Amino acid sequence: MALPKIVHYHAPNTRSFTIRWLFEELGSPPHDLKVLNMKKGEHKSAEFLAINPMGKVPTVTADGTPVTEVGAIAIFLADLYSDAKLAPEVTDPARGTYLRWIVFNHAAIEPAVMDKARNTPAGFPSSALGYGSYDDTVNALAAAIGNGPYVLGDRFSAADVVIGSAVRYLTMFKLLPEKPEFSSYIERMTSRPAFKSALAKDEELAKALAS
Repeated sequence: MALPKIVHYHAPNTRSFTIRWLFEELGSPPHDLKVLNMKKGEHKSAEFLAINPMGKVPTVTADGTPVTEVGAIAIFLADLYSDAKLAPEVTDPARGTYLRWIVFNHAAIEPAVMDKARNTPAGFPSSALGYGSYDDTVNALAAAIGNGPYVLGDRFSAADVVIGSAVRYLTMFKLLPEKPEFSSYIERMTSRPAFKSALAKDEELAKALAS
């Protein structure tokens, strides 16, 4: 069966970098890169809103069908390009752990961190919140990557691209506490050739858009 035509709607210096890095880890499979100039509001154009009504990147389309949200895109692409071995098979016992931590990023890490950063009033008991508490979320994250070197132990996967991007980004903005588990994990992720390649391409693209 022929693979679908993939289009990646992207803007540099955004969460979309996670997917650009993932494409590098997947061996740069054929896909179209559609760059949106955020300063010009291209992400809010009628054309793009018809694809993603949130006006957010990253967004991927597969033969025209949109896939949004970093975790969903990562799961989709790692399964689609299975030869890269970045996703455990459905019958692999590691599949549950893999899916758990990809979803944990958006279900717990980002909400907990952003609520704390915005000083959101504690209007609900922790039991009513999907992430429980900020401290519980941070400790769970540290434990997940602390035994490493990767989320799945010795096995690198798309989960590390998602979690690695989040830990790097949140640490840059001091939204996560200083922990050796985080700093060593960031060092492992950013030393990967695919990460360096994606970062260089994104930096070049950002300069081009700024000129």
